[in-house]
Amino acid sequence: MQSDTISRFKTKPFDHQLECLNKFGRRKYFALLAEMGTGKTWIIINNIADLWSDHDLDGVIVLAPNGVHHNWQLRELPKHMPDWVRLKSAVWSADANKTERAALDELLCGNDSSELRMLMMNWEALQTKRGLAFAERFANSCTRLMLVGDESYYIKNPSASRSKGLMKLKRYSKYRRIMNGTPITNSPFDAYSQFAFLDETILGTTSYYAFKAEYAEMLQEGDKLLDHIKKNMPLHKQRFTPQVVARDRAGRAKYRNLDKLQALIAPHSFRVLKSECLDLPKKIYKTAWFDVSAQQRVVYKKAAKECRLVLAGEETPINKLAALMKLAQITSGYYIHPDSSDPVRIEGDNPKLALLRERVVSAIEQGKKVIVWARFRIEIEDIVRVLREDEIAVVEYHGGINKEGRTTAIEEFQHGEANVFVGQQQAGGTGITLTAASCVIYFSNTFSLHDRLQTEDRAHRIGQEQDVTYINLVARNTIDATIVDALMNKKDIADIITGDIKKLLPF
Repeated sequence: MQSDTISRFKTKPFDHQLECLNKFGRRKYFALLAEMGTGKTWIIINNIADLWSDHDLDGVIVLAPNGVHHNWQLRELPKHMPDWVRLKSAVWSADANKTERAALDELLCGNDSSELRMLMMNWEALQTKRGLAFAERFANSCTRLMLVGDESYYIKNPSASRSKGLMKLKRYSKYRRIMNGTPITNSPFDAYSQFAFLDETILGTTSYYAFKAEYAEMLQEGDKLLDHIKKNMPLHKQRFTPQVVARDRAGRAKYRNLDKLQALIAPHSFRVLKSECLDLPKKIYKTAWFDVSAQQRVVYKKAAKECRLVLAGEETPINKLAALMKLAQITSGYYIHPDSSDPVRIEGDNPKLALLRERVVSAIEQGKKVIVWARFRIEIEDIVRVLREDEIAVVEYHGGINKEGRTTAIEEFQHGEANVFVGQQQAGGTGITLTAASCVIYFSNTFSLHDRLQTEDRAHRIGQEQDVTYINLVARNTIDATIVDALMNKKDIADIITGDIKKLLPF
């Protein structure tokens, strides 16, 4: 990177950000494997600016999780893109209004070679004919294109339509970047598609089948579980032996050769750890225990008996997780009845909701702002209702809030009067900054370690000046404790469902 460019940054860089630009900025492809909150987006934006300034780049497509692609347009580019860059940008929307459509149409006009044109799209757009077609039209209008995969674990499955769509766009690109905390969130298989997108030579094979066989021990013909899986496959597929990873007695997948995989991807990756580059305040973890109500306990015991049968049988992992999810819902005060299209709230008191209210009020009285994360919309409805009854200023962030409403929610919380941000992990867990909070409460958790880590770091990132306290609300003698224990030990719930049933279901 040119030395005179350093003086033209819009926002002051950290040492690790400059190191990445100097080491990788001119490469055709690289993986930015930086922990959440370490400024990945700053690095990519200034890499783009630098390449454009030398006429090496004229167009960029950023693929990001839904909502995060808007954040690039509304927050990240205005904040970090140098003012001297002649930028034209737009956000893809399948149901674009007249103004948004005009901006997208204008973006396709690449007559002015002195402009940098950027298109922000959500990953789901690549799953649609219209979205992929527009991306290809834009890519074809560029002569020096960069493709950026933000939270690139979204393409970890090479057979997914979004992954295939990105591979189609790849042929138009001169530069490729992936951004992620780690390319391997659950298994080494996650790395295949992400690094194949960067360059097919990195991993030494273009066969996903061969890649899986290299890095895991597979079940062999004659294994009972493998036979059971084959019997449940469509007839036309039963002649093929599926690849199923073997597990040890503790239920852990038998992966292998991980040092070899690390050695292959290391030369093409820039790794950033918070502990090594940022002097951030501490993370403090606490558990707030409560007892379920008498009515909840009756429902829970009945559901637990059914769950034991599912866990002890030969059900698929998905069915086992669904059974555990039902138990987790009961501790939040409701359940899903097979004869009802809507969740059924359990009559009587809701101890978890009462405990949440108590903790939120206490934090606000101490002058703190609070984030509350919940898994389901019905939980968010109850949380918001209870807090507003106490005249607490609350904003919501979930799948039912439109993009303008989400932007307003962040602004009101970060810079306005709102004291509580109530969010759904799947909707608000990535790409947003909520450093106004120093208290984070988990009303409920998803079963994903990735979701947990992402949501934790919405508050614990660059800009946070206070210690951040994380409070898990846990019902005694229930699945809540199992879920929290697994996540605190950096495990996915899916990794423990083959374990001791008695430990999963204490009563």
